[in-house]
Amino acid sequence: MNNHFIFESRELRLTPLNIEQDAPVLAQWSRDLEIARRLRSDPFVQPLSVSEARRVFEAWLKEVEASNRNTLFALRPQEDERLVGFLRITGILWLHGTANFELLLGSEEDRMRYADEALVLGLNYAFGELHLFRVSVQVPEYDAAGRALYDRARFTLEVRQRQAVFHEGRTWDRLQFGMLRPEWEAFYQREGVAL
Repeated sequence: MNNHFIFESRELRLTPLNIEQDAPVLAQWSRDLEIARRLRSDPFVQPLSVSEARRVFEAWLKEVEASNRNTLFALRPQEDERLVGFLRITGILWLHGTANFELLLGSEEDRMRYADEALVLGLNYAFGELHLFRVSVQVPEYDAAGRALYDRARFTLEVRQRQAVFHEGRTWDRLQFGMLRPEWEAFYQREGVAL
């Protein structure tokens, strides 16, 4: 694999967070109910203030610094410093080569434009640089766009937790998708998904 593809793709770059620049953006994104739900584990959700967004970033960075089991990147376009999303790889178990994969893109327009490329860039980092054997991602059943994204990338549905997520007045299943290194290698080579 060409190392150029570890931190960059055709349209995106993996960069460090810039808390002062990125916190107002995250606060704006948190007005989207789905993003607010992903950022808070409280029993209720609400938009974040800029200072609360800073605290989210500080907590993420503390997790990264406290152990070697988490990574965190901002996703930015090649042409500017605008924040379009985040890539987090958490709970890395080095002995087993496993981790959880989380991709968050802020606006609907950026999700439409960058989701597939951001996923491939993240997978190239997880498998190519971290040398993981497996990555897992959780998606609520009602998230059709998320399910479609992982289906397109050839993830396998591995676990269905029945009625584990409450959303808009009803319960939904929580779906766990996984990808193994040999599957990524086959997809990477056969489909030419390296960007």
